[in-house]
Amino acid sequence: MKYLSIALFALTITLSSCTKKATETYERFYFRSDGADIAVEVNGNMASKTFILLLHGGPGGGGAAYNAGWYSDQLEEDYAMVYMDQRGNGASQGSYDKQALTIAQNSKDVYALAKFLKAKYGTDISLFLAGHSWGGLTTCHALVETDIQQELKGWIEIDGAHDFVKNDIEAIKLFLVLANENITANKSLDFWNPVLEKVSAMDTNNITDEDRGYLNSTAFSAESHLPLLSSSLSGTSSSHGLLTNPDLGLAVKLANSFVNPILNEDSQKNPLTSRLGEITIPSQFLWGKYDLVVPPALGVSAYNLVNTPFKEIHIFDGSGHSPMNNEPEAFVKVMKEFIEKYK
Repeated sequence: MKYLSIALFALTITLSSCTKKATETYERFYFRSDGADIAVEVNGNMASKTFILLLHGGPGGGGAAYNAGWYSDQLEEDYAMVYMDQRGNGASQGSYDKQALTIAQNSKDVYALAKFLKAKYGTDISLFLAGHSWGGLTTCHALVETDIQQELKGWIEIDGAHDFVKNDIEAIKLFLVLANENITANKSLDFWNPVLEKVSAMDTNNITDEDRGYLNSTAFSAESHLPLLSSSLSGTSSSHGLLTNPDLGLAVKLANSFVNPILNEDSQKNPLTSRLGEITIPSQFLWGKYDLVVPPALGVSAYNLVNTPFKEIHIFDGSGHSPMNNEPEAFVKVMKEFIEKYK
């Protein structure tokens, strides 16, 4: 891994030198946390004093992927969006061994960054923590395993998993419902017939790694066979072009593919359902009705279990795993309403 680290460092330096300079609406920097250099990008209205720390999905993703859509354009008009490359992901640098790559360590990094943001931009900033997909799991873990709730005005979970076993069971249930509905309607039979046969044979009391892999990969491909899903609006806010995106490059992709199985394995050992009651800050749950990756039953479960009267849940009827892309206007509207209420 020595040569990979060197290559990744060199690549990041090269790409960072190509990005635009820091301005009052843009900053990019590395943040040191427990031996790792975490890549952070801040875009948007910093003068608003309202910051949204958004954690990307994966594992093996990057913050830059979330800084390139209509929804991010709109949010950055009113707030400062903080895009963090979690440890071992995107352009972040550091150890790639199993002891360092854990959901607990990632949570510590998030907490440390939250405190750093207040030290850098002012203790009077209103800070919200948001996470999509695997990033939602990381936010949930940080909320119950660290003292980050003391730093936050609220939590926004977007199609995030907090319990892998429950997630798999609910995915099987939703697959069966949608497969039967589409077959009855004589839609995409070449896709849904084999899906129904495969998923019907799964034992919810003994879900194998093979089953889990099939559910996850098929969930993404299923979205193209669900005509009810809305189309996304294009955005222009990304700070990076094809050659300056810090999440691109062979070294980065190799690093991400290496950390994915490690973090996935660790995350599966840490179901958080029984600990959701420890979350007491205002909470918002944003979910796609047709999310087969992390079914909306997970959002309903989290909504019911968090220990705060200041909570709300929104299920987007025309969305899959990424409502910010499927229904960006509705997504931005409800997210802004939540932030304005609690900032």
